[in-house]
Amino acid sequence: MASNKRRTKSRGNGTGCAYYDKKHRYWVAQVVVGYRAPSDFSKQRVPVKKTKAGFRTREEALMACPALKGEDAPVQSWTLRQVYSTWEPWYSPRVASMAGYKSAFNHFDSVADRDIASITVGDLQSCLDACKAGKRTRQMMKVLAGLLWGYAADRNIVEKKITDNLYTGKGASKKRDALTEEEVKVIKGAIKDEPYAEYVYALCFLGFRPGELLELKKDQVHRKTVNRKNIYYIVEGKKTEAGKDRIVTVPQQILPIIKRRLKVEGTDLLFPMLVFDRKGTFYGFKQMNDNYFRESVFKPLMARLGIAEGKVPYAARHTYANKLKKVEADAKDKAALIGHSDYTFTQTQYQSTSIEDLAAITSALK
Repeated sequence: MASNKRRTKSRGNGTGCAYYDKKHRYWVAQVVVGYRAPSDFSKQRVPVKKTKAGFRTREEALMACPALKGEDAPVQSWTLRQVYSTWEPWYSPRVASMAGYKSAFNHFDSVADRDIASITVGDLQSCLDACKAGKRTRQMMKVLAGLLWGYAADRNIVEKKITDNLYTGKGASKKRDALTEEEVKVIKGAIKDEPYAEYVYALCFLGFRPGELLELKKDQVHRKTVNRKNIYYIVEGKKTEAGKDRIVTVPQQILPIIKRRLKVEGTDLLFPMLVFDRKGTFYGFKQMNDNYFRESVFKPLMARLGIAEGKVPYAARHTYANKLKKVEADAKDKAALIGHSDYTFTQTQYQSTSIEDLAAITSALK
């Protein structure tokens, strides 16, 4: 027998609602802006509705309801963690990787569950002062706080942005050491026994940020024949400092790995996570996130291989940068490969170098 118990309303009358459009895969904000008399002169008035579509989350759609109705949105009570959780899917398509922001947010844990409107600049400064990870991390914390308070202010969750005068401290950023050539050789030697060793080895010769590597799909690998020789290259389509559709040519050192990974069945990812059940039986693949790769793959692997404690996955990108420095080539081409807009100069345009020029560099990597 069906229950007659009515569901408790979570929003008051006249405040609007949000619903998910399955066909277009976005959220829609909807408000009632008035009523009109029905054509049959019955007593029931017909609501006149106004909608706005295209929102990534339900929370964003609900926050748009007051403006859609022509009213000033009231200041809402949101915790900092709720704001971050809503902001993250909205902002993530705009950057190559969210790993730095995720890491920075962890340093705001002491205030994360407080109402964001009650958090003061002094509270934020205390979080920065307590961070021992280095100046670069504190700088990222300041950037993240600015983005979150700007996002909240635009949606009337807070009255204004309060982060402009946060102090990140003196001193140089904490240096991230590269993997040495000897360590790279050790990682290469472990490929047969360690399933993820080739992931780290590939990072050393592709220069991708860890998050970029883990998101690569097989259809992003291409081949071009020049003078009867095949050049393999990867098109990394997310926006970076150097623009969109960054092209990275594949050096010979890891070409066998890339070819082998293209033949792996059951996944469209180039470097997926291997999934096992509780009995240790392999049953499929899924995408690996930055945190899992760093904490559950990279660090334990480095420990088993006897590589110096303190190295992080980003160390492989520094290794790649060091390899580039040893190659005589145009700085613009090097900047294009590593995804920087400023290698030894400022580059503001999209990548314009030829695949042949890039291949000439990567073929010279040691």
